[in-house]
Amino acid sequence: MKREILVISLASILILSLTITLQSLVIFELSKKSGLVFADEDVIITVNETIASFYARYAVMNYDEVTNYWIALPFALKPWNINLTINNISTDYYWTVSYVDSEPLPFDAIRFKLQIEKNQKLDIEVSYFRNFEIIEENSTEYGLFKYIVGSTKSWSQPLDFAHFEFWQEKDSIKTLLETRDFYTWMPEETFLYFYFTV
Repeated sequence: MKREILVISLASILILSLTITLQSLVIFELSKKSGLVFADEDVIITVNETIASFYARYAVMNYDEVTNYWIALPFALKPWNINLTINNISTDYYWTVSYVDSEPLPFDAIRFKLQIEKNQKLDIEVSYFRNFEIIEENSTEYGLFKYIVGSTKSWSQPLDFAHFEFWQEKDSIKTLLETRDFYTWMPEETFLYFYFTV
């Protein structure tokens, strides 16, 4: 009798252990990321009296067997002197247009090819010059720099982290106007707005 109880107890423990292990594996498998993931970004914008200079680092991670992807990068206003690198290697691009969720009209964009191995993480860096807008409020003029964040929705998952710095340069003196940090961020809006005095 004791032997039967011991066998039944051991069999129950074994079945329970296997069930827990299988459930853990299923949960792990369902939570695994797949495809190309836009992981995080660092953006630095500097404005002076006439133009804005822009720098960004975008980190992407590949969880798939597919190794070639086409990326589109849209702009609120068309820039010039674009420098695009992937892991510090200069990369070619061509001009196109790109639609952003909830916006009826397309934006000017660049499109480029990304080659990335499975489980590899790459940094895409882009810098350029761009105009900003001038708006008037209560008879005072302000500068407005709009940065598209709505395109992040096309990646179908939130960014782990996003960091923004907004600087102004006057008379060769740079002043940090503001920083913004976002964690596990899926933007609801199309743009981030940065205002400054001109």
